[in-house]
Amino acid sequence: MNFLAHLHLSPNLPEVRVFNFTADGFKGRAWREGSTAAQRLGVDLHRHIDEFADAHELSKRAKQLLHPHVGKYAGVALDLLGDYFLHRHWSWAQTQMDRVDRTANHFIGQCLDEIAGNQDLLKGRASRMAPFLLRENWLMSYETLDGLRAAAAGISHRHPGGDGLASYFAKGLEGDLNLFEPWFLGMYEELAKSATAFWSEHPDWEQLQEGNV
Repeated sequence: MNFLAHLHLSPNLPEVRVFNFTADGFKGRAWREGSTAAQRLGVDLHRHIDEFADAHELSKRAKQLLHPHVGKYAGVALDLLGDYFLHRHWSWAQTQMDRVDRTANHFIGQCLDEIAGNQDLLKGRASRMAPFLLRENWLMSYETLDGLRAAAAGISHRHPGGDGLASYFAKGLEGDLNLFEPWFLGMYEELAKSATAFWSEHPDWEQLQEGNV
């Protein structure tokens, strides 16, 4: 899943959200020595979300549909589409997480403030991209097809071989959106339940609930 989905699927704990956002920068298990409870839950939750989404049968079928158009970037394309559909179905997605009180704009604003205020915690790709994400508000840009096209073009620019992704998002995606919306609605409902169960059963959850992050 992409940035917005990871943030949305996190518990309402700022440092956990930030570590979920930057989790790709923590490889293996060596980082766990001396880590905080928020760090462990954020990184573990990120990995759980990606593993669940990638293994879901609807995700596998959606990637098969995308592969002829974008090749090995099918997973990347699906991640971007996830954030687009999350915007489109925001109120519904909030109910999946038992949240109904915040608009997407309010939630994203809160997340951007948390990321900006904790840049010292960021590692790897998230650390490099954070200044651009904050300045250009990527999280809100995924709301529109133009925003998706800009994201795909940026990925294509940074990664050789990504031209097919940019081309498909620019010329073919709009007519195919109805093929992928059922993937999001079916998979995300189950993913939200799984993510909530994961963090509530995590060994560090009780400590975090007591405020010892």
